[in-house]
Amino acid sequence: MKIKKFTAPTEQEAIEKVKAELGPDALIINIKRIQPGGLFAFFRKPSVEVMAAYDDKSASGAAATVMTVEETTTKENVIAQSQHLEPDLVQKFESSKKDVQIAQQEEKIQMLQDMLLATSDMLSKAQSNLTVSKHVESAESRIYQNNLLQIFYNTLIENQVNEDFARETLDELDKKELVEKLDINFVVKIVYNKIVETIGAPSALKPTRSKGNPQIFAFVGPTGVGKTTTIAKLTADLSLHKNLDVGLITADTYRIAAIEQLKTYGDILGIDVAVAYKPEELVEHIRAKKDHCDIILIDTAGRSHKDDNNLRELKEFINSHELIEKFLVLSLTTKFDDMMDIVDKYSRICDFRIIFTKLDETNKIGNIANLSHKTGKKLSYITFGQNVPDDIKTIAPNEVAMRLLGLGDEDGPGK
Repeated sequence: MKIKKFTAPTEQEAIEKVKAELGPDALIINIKRIQPGGLFAFFRKPSVEVMAAYDDKSASGAAATVMTVEETTTKENVIAQSQHLEPDLVQKFESSKKDVQIAQQEEKIQMLQDMLLATSDMLSKAQSNLTVSKHVESAESRIYQNNLLQIFYNTLIENQVNEDFARETLDELDKKELVEKLDINFVVKIVYNKIVETIGAPSALKPTRSKGNPQIFAFVGPTGVGKTTTIAKLTADLSLHKNLDVGLITADTYRIAAIEQLKTYGDILGIDVAVAYKPEELVEHIRAKKDHCDIILIDTAGRSHKDDNNLRELKEFINSHELIEKFLVLSLTTKFDDMMDIVDKYSRICDFRIIFTKLDETNKIGNIANLSHKTGKKLSYITFGQNVPDDIKTIAPNEVAMRLLGLGDEDGPGK
């Protein structure tokens, strides 16, 4: 197995490069967003780097076929020409041919060594991250008799993947006809694909120039999860990078600093922020902004999912206009049981997509897969710091899968 990197402006273009050069059987190992550097980095677009692993047998086989034809042709030419050459010239030619053959053999050996090293590095990283020794316990505590399955199970649990999801993923492999054939690459592919399929394609904003009929999004969620900062990041991206006219409205009139915080971001970006104290005022602000805005983002007050009165009040705001779509903002530092309770309570007042925040405050991201598995809700963005607009990405299921397997980049599962 060999590993190769591909770079392109977008993830899709990079993956197309992988398919074109390595074929459909290539395994995507990692996808990383590369921010431009230098003095004018702000004005340059980021790129995407895709790392792919592929089996080199087909390529080496094709090369061997070509080499055989070439060698045969060369031999025939040598025999034909040797009849007309002086003996010393023939000897020199034969010696030169041997040197070429030796060089070709050395190149083949080097390719094999590179392939073995790449495979060895991948397996070493996988095995070290899968923590073999400390988790293959006594027979009573094991879930799987097969060591490889047990290692993967323990790694998923370590990353706070729920036991039922881990079992559902691995039980398919725990069959007599498969157990003897299991190897680490096969298991990685199965588990990776299961996680990616469970999370599904991200459902992020896809705004277009649509003055007079703008897209409208409200951001809801518990207190302290980072709704206002998330809105600021998206506003900066839409305004600066996509050249769209953004309207901002805040209905977060409970926190003293909330209005000023959003207005500060608005002033920096040259965007006026309207304040809505009542649902009717929210409707009026939307009506006033729709003719000169492509998209309208609405901040709301953090509401405890345990306070039914607060949730009813929030429902009046976010359902006051029929075109408002909703994002539920959740912190990755929240315990899964609490996260499920929040999703359940908010599901009673509206439908929504999910944004995860505070990736930078935790090393365990199993709840991303857990929540997708349990609720089927669409995921959109993930944030990982306070920098506006940089610390936000569209969530990348493939990067989540790699991190849960102990093979991914620690920078964040987004693109």
